[in-house]
Amino acid sequence: EAALLALPAKGVARMEVLRLLAEAHLRQGDARSAAAILRETATTLQATTDPVSSSESVRALQVRVALSAGDLQTAERMLNAVYGSDPIAANAGAGMDLVRLRFLLAKQDERSVADWLESIRERHGANAKDRADTIVAQTRVQLGIDSSSPPADGSDPRLWIADAMYYLRRGQHMQSALHFAKAAASDDVASRSVDSALKAAAILSRQSNSKAAIELLRRISQRHPNSVRSADALLQAATIGQAAGPSVASESDVKAMLIQIAKQWPESQSAFAATRWRMNWAEQNSDWLEAAKISVEFAEVHWTSDVSTPESVREQAIRAWTIAWMREPSAEVISLMHQSFHERDHIEIVRRTHADLTCLLTEISDTHWSELQNQTSEGFYHKLRGFRQTQTDSIQAPPPTGLSRVLAERLELDVVLNPARRVAVGRYLLSLPPDSDFPTDIQRAGWLIWSGQRDDAEELISTKMQRSPSEADEWCRRAATSYAVSQSKSDQKHAATWWKRLADGLQQGTPAWHTAMVGWIRAVAASGETEKAKASAKMILLTMPPTDLEVRQSYESISQ
Repeated sequence: EAALLALPAKGVARMEVLRLLAEAHLRQGDARSAAAILRETATTLQATTDPVSSSESVRALQVRVALSAGDLQTAERMLNAVYGSDPIAANAGAGMDLVRLRFLLAKQDERSVADWLESIRERHGANAKDRADTIVAQTRVQLGIDSSSPPADGSDPRLWIADAMYYLRRGQHMQSALHFAKAAASDDVASRSVDSALKAAAILSRQSNSKAAIELLRRISQRHPNSVRSADALLQAATIGQAAGPSVASESDVKAMLIQIAKQWPESQSAFAATRWRMNWAEQNSDWLEAAKISVEFAEVHWTSDVSTPESVREQAIRAWTIAWMREPSAEVISLMHQSFHERDHIEIVRRTHADLTCLLTEISDTHWSELQNQTSEGFYHKLRGFRQTQTDSIQAPPPTGLSRVLAERLELDVVLNPARRVAVGRYLLSLPPDSDFPTDIQRAGWLIWSGQRDDAEELISTKMQRSPSEADEWCRRAATSYAVSQSKSDQKHAATWWKRLADGLQQGTPAWHTAMVGWIRAVAASGETEKAKASAKMILLTMPPTDLEVRQSYESISQ
């Protein structure tokens, strides 16, 4: 009123101050005074230079005055003049759209209010939607809607979401969580229901109420069992449970949720994440075999996507099984590998991965070798198959990254089974490019011996033993076993020398000493000195008999 005295009778400034004055009277609850001021505003509006935008703001206020006076008919008539029969198509501003929202709230038409909320977001963006949510929430409070009670039948969950957003912006976090939870529990649209549950759970967990957050997410995930978004909800429940600790969710509880995700929504990205989580969990606990078994459990869609990347399911499965086998290179691991792949071998990429692992890890005599040998991947695995079957003396393809160590261990076992392959295997392993801590000097020493480069091997071993006397036993054992696989009498003499050198450094009568002596005696016999070997075996049985039955039988078999 003071500003009006200083303004000219016409112009935009006077019209805007009049509008603000009418707004002030309206907020005081004086609709009659607001209406009178708006009549004066209409006269001023005719002389403004921007009649379109000014007219809309004044008209919006006129509708609000009618609503404040309870005159819904007048309000509806004025709105129809703006929106016609198709409100969505009308070219109205955010202010007018918010007034129409107030009209729909006054009519208490929840579905129309909720639909118009979505229209406001689409027409004017997130900020306008925030203003609309505030209007909805404040109006519902004024109407006496009880926030502590569950939604009434037919109540539109989108309005509970609007309430929740309003309380969240006001910092009333628990009130916001309550309204999001109500929306989630009453919403039949799965994606929206899950979104509400996720928001509620995020607030609850930050408010140190993780147990309630987990329970809500689990309940909502089962409310929409056919929606993949439910998998997201249960995965978030598992995440909150692990972060909260065993007082809220035990390790078995979290694992049960992860397994349920993979079984109920196997093709979802959450199932992929849950299975990878279980796999990583097993690896962190050094349960390598369990991690390997889990690596096969992904759905077909996950096997067939991103097959060329190092983080693909195929590459992870190969890595997991090679680690498990290296930790325990036993027939049991190989048997479990075949069992794990069997159920999914109908998937082409799974069967090919099974074939590649069979080629890489198993003995050629494995019952699955002949069945799968023609299923291997082209390139390295195809060449490896031919090399291990003695069809070639080299592998003209580089091994995949990270497989050099397991490849070396498998080929070394092949040499034990087929000593005639030692030269080809030794030369090939020496040709592999270095990779991180591969190969070690002790590995290279054995391969040099196999490949016929004995002088280089002996020089390497002597140098290392001089530099690290504490590792002498390990170097002696590597030299002895590397020479011992050969049937050459010259190599067997070298093996005998190294076995004796190893035994001389050990305490007599210990299991390690007996192992070295059995190796020495066998090498002596293989080098052609059978009588010396027999006599030595008899002498040990007489003077220092072993307590281990198997070692004793070794001495007896040589002495006869």
